[in-house]
Amino acid sequence: MQIIRSLDFKLNHTAVCIGKFDGIHKGHRLLLSEANEGGLTTVMFTFVMSRSNVLYGEKEKIRLAERLGVDVFIAIPFDEHFMQQSAEEFVREILVERCDARKVIVGEDFCFGYKRGGNVQLLLKMGEKLGFKTIVKEKVIAKGDVISSTRIRSLVQKGRITEANSLLVTPYFVAGKVKKGNQLGRTINTPTANIYPDEAKELPPFGVYAVLVEVESRQYAGVANLGTKPTIAGKNPVGLEVWLFDFDGYLYEKEIVVYLIDFLREERQFSSLEKLKEQIAIDAKQAKEELARLDIEYLPQSFCC
Repeated sequence: MQIIRSLDFKLNHTAVCIGKFDGIHKGHRLLLSEANEGGLTTVMFTFVMSRSNVLYGEKEKIRLAERLGVDVFIAIPFDEHFMQQSAEEFVREILVERCDARKVIVGEDFCFGYKRGGNVQLLLKMGEKLGFKTIVKEKVIAKGDVISSTRIRSLVQKGRITEANSLLVTPYFVAGKVKKGNQLGRTINTPTANIYPDEAKELPPFGVYAVLVEVESRQYAGVANLGTKPTIAGKNPVGLEVWLFDFDGYLYEKEIVVYLIDFLREERQFSSLEKLKEQIAIDAKQAKEELARLDIEYLPQSFCC
C-alpha cells in the first residue's frame, strides 16, 4: 500500500473515500466497499489534525486500511494552507489534478473547504462538470442511533468494549512493539509482553481484559492488564501487559496487535506477588471462559478486516 503525507503526488484512475476514519467503523466500511468496486485504485483520504482521544493512531489506521483493500493511504496535515483552501480549489487541485478521481465517496454530512463551505451538493455539481461520479452514503444506524466515532469513543471510555466492538467490526485493538517490563511475570510463571499505547489514544478504563493477540500472522488467546501495575513498586507508565496462553517464544521488539474482547475487572493493588499470582490464575480462567462463550477461539479473517 502506498502512503502519502504531502501534496507532492500524482495518481491515476482512482476512487477516493474522504473522511476522518477514526476507528474505521461500519459506516466507514461502506465507503471503502464502494471504492473497492469497479477496478479503480482505492484511495483513503484523511487529514492529520493535532488532537488527542483518537481511537487509532496513524499506524493503526494504516494496518486496518491495508487489510480492507486500500491501495493508497493519504494523510495530509490540516495546516494553514488547507484551512484557507476553498472547497472548489480542493476539488480541482486535489481530487481532480492530484488524485485523478473517477469516483468520490463521502458520507451524507460531509463538509469541506474554507469555513466548511463545500458539501455533497457542491461535489455532485462539480463532479458532473469535471468528470467524476459522487456517491453519497447514508449514516448507518445501530440500536436506534447513528454509528459514529464519537459514539464508539464514549463506549470505549465507559469500558463497554463488546458494544464498541460490534460497531467497529474489527475489535478495538492496541498495536505496538513489545518492550521489556519489570520481568516479574516470569517469576510467577506468567511471562508477559508489554506494549505502551500512544498518549493520544483513547483508552478504556484500567483493568483486566480477555484478549486475542496477533503475532506474526498467528493468533493467541490471552489475558491483559491495562494500567500502571499498582502492585509493582515505583511509578509505572500506562501500558498493556499481556499473557499469551499457549505461546512459547521470544517477543521483545516484535510488533503485536492486542484485540480487547471483553472487560473482566478493574485494575487493583495486591498485598503481595503471591496474591497477584492467585488473581492472575482466576483472570486467566475467566478470560478463557469469556472467549469460549463468545465463540471466539481465534481471530477469524473477518475480524482482522
